[in-house]
Amino acid sequence: MQQQSRIVSRDLEAARRFYAATARCLGLAILDTRDDGFTLGRRSDTSKPVLQVKAAEATVQDDRPESWPAHVAIEAPDDLTVRAFYRAALEAGGRQLGYPAPQPTGGRFSYYAAKVMDPDGNCIECGWRH
Repeated sequence: MQQQSRIVSRDLEAARRFYAATARCLGLAILDTRDDGFTLGRRSDTSKPVLQVKAAEATVQDDRPESWPAHVAIEAPDDLTVRAFYRAALEAGGRQLGYPAPQPTGGRFSYYAAKVMDPDGNCIECGWRH
């Protein structure tokens, strides 16, 4: 089970458009929207958000330091979903960092993933282990 990640955005509107477009193919949605950010997760389990996006100016007030740019991995159920995420991300203004492809793992599982850069420069990786 993936845990919640937090990232910083300098342009919340661009981030909302990007994450709304990429969320659909992953079975996710924007669960809430506030002036200082929004949360991405599964509507069926709102108690376990996948990603929290905070406005850059809001993170100055937090006691938790933020790393920017961040690297976030989001779990997909199969390689078709990884490819759908990649296409949606590029169409929504993301930039290519790693084409959808098998990735070296050195372990007993195979890993298929794609990496994109969101509008704020965060690396968003979508992958699945099989």
